[in-house]
Amino acid sequence: MNMDNIITDKTANDSMESRIRDVAQELFFRQGFAATSTTQIAKEVGCTQALVHYYYRTKENLFRQIFLEQIQAALQVVGESLLSQESFDAFIEQAISLYFDALTRNPQLPFFVLEELVNNPERRRYLRENFVKKPSYVMIYMQFEARLKHEQQAGRIARIEPFDLMMTIASMTVFTFLSLPMYQDLLSRTDSQVKDYILQRKREVIRMVKKILKP
Repeated sequence: MNMDNIITDKTANDSMESRIRDVAQELFFRQGFAATSTTQIAKEVGCTQALVHYYYRTKENLFRQIFLEQIQAALQVVGESLLSQESFDAFIEQAISLYFDALTRNPQLPFFVLEELVNNPERRRYLRENFVKKPSYVMIYMQFEARLKHEQQAGRIARIEPFDLMMTIASMTVFTFLSLPMYQDLLSRTDSQVKDYILQRKREVIRMVKKILKP
């Protein structure tokens, strides 16, 4: 068999697999898991339903891959920030900034995750087994906890539990994006004004978290 043909076939397969995944993610984000079918995914991609099942076997498998990737990406922001910044102040600022940037690229993600976690106990079990209990993720949390306690013992930041700090940052950040439909539609804001609103909220969340951490 010609090697060029093998490479071409693999590239085409990878491209189709990625295309299916990207379209599925867009549909899941926009209308939820239950309302999205493999038939609709195939139609949007321009392929057969059988091809969707060939690459991902079931809609559930496809969903789980997308779901876990999004959660992993959020945690990776924290891990990278912990390793790249010397000061805790710079770490906090970068982590919040990257978190905002990630959600700006996927503003429907908070709705998607919250809906699935609140309404589907199986999603919570899956997340616990594949995320909360995974050693690599536990290690990142322990590194965050150790660095927080080190800063507290040095008197550079106030006493606060690691989980409380993470929940404070997450809640303020996520609500910014949950509020976007109301901000844009009820107040008749333009896309440009929405972008400015997100930037302002990012600056304000960073300011408030730094104020909370001030000893």
